[in-house]
Amino acid sequence: MIVAYNQRQKYILAKDGQKDQSYFCPGCREPVMLKVGDVKQKHFAHYSGTLCQTLTENETTAHLSGKMQLAQYLQQFGHVEIEAVIASIQQRPDILLNRGKQKLAIEYQCSPISQKRLMQRNAGYQSCQIKVLWILGETYYNRNLSQKTILKFMSARQLVFYLSNDKTFVHRHHFIKADFSRVKYTEMLNRDLFIKSLQLPTYQLGVNKQRYKVHSLLMQQRVDKFLINHLYQHNRRLPDAPEWIFQGCTFGLNIANWHFRLLVVLLLEKIGLQHVIKKQKLSQILLQYFLGDDDFKIVQLQQIFSSLEKQNFILQQGGYILIRRLPKWLNAK
Repeated sequence: MIVAYNQRQKYILAKDGQKDQSYFCPGCREPVMLKVGDVKQKHFAHYSGTLCQTLTENETTAHLSGKMQLAQYLQQFGHVEIEAVIASIQQRPDILLNRGKQKLAIEYQCSPISQKRLMQRNAGYQSCQIKVLWILGETYYNRNLSQKTILKFMSARQLVFYLSNDKTFVHRHHFIKADFSRVKYTEMLNRDLFIKSLQLPTYQLGVNKQRYKVHSLLMQQRVDKFLINHLYQHNRRLPDAPEWIFQGCTFGLNIANWHFRLLVVLLLEKIGLQHVIKKQKLSQILLQYFLGDDDFKIVQLQQIFSSLEKQNFILQQGGYILIRRLPKWLNAK
């Protein structure tokens, strides 16, 4: 740990500690020692045999350095506390930023953390009306992150990294995931953590190429047989699917874009031309195919509805959706 309190109940950073002074853990209140080494930064450590439920000893130099840099940077926005222990939930954010009545917990994450543990920490902060922002370190920045990992740490529809060696923030935003390709995004590097606007990129998807690759999956018998049989019973073939099905690059789906969009088209056909369905009812059916929290799912699904509306397939009005036109299948009679 890089902070402890002295006999006067004053918090002391390890870099300012003195070997002849006594220090105590902010979490368990037990005595801690100041350690000074040639490799690691100065830090406080529990004595052998001490059981502490709130603080951890295994911070790397990169994590300690990044945390101190972030704390110094954040001072311009309010009062900063390093490793402040929130006793009611037995949690200790790396940094707690106090801005008037608002509190923001900053977690600088350099090592792996499970989804369960992250959700527990988020729930703890939420119970105290404390917002949380996860900032990822260089180990995450250098990896090809999966959709699940991105969504785990995403805040305000963007992912934030801090590269301590360069003292630079990296913002990744506008994530897309076309079928048969990795996640793509727009990336911006600057010295600011809080940015106001992000430019929306344009992305062109080769529809014919996507159609060919889906056809290849079919030939390799890698398409759900139930789906194939359903199409066959309705005199439909997957390679003849409407063009709109192969235009998807929605981020956060738990199935392929083409598969999801095909289900959407089949639902529209089932509802029927010029018929109306409650938007909430249709949304409940489709939201099960999205990853992420509820707010993210709703935003992503609304983009699907907007795409359908742009091509005049549906009309959104109030809480209802009207089927105006059905996507056309190739070789349709």
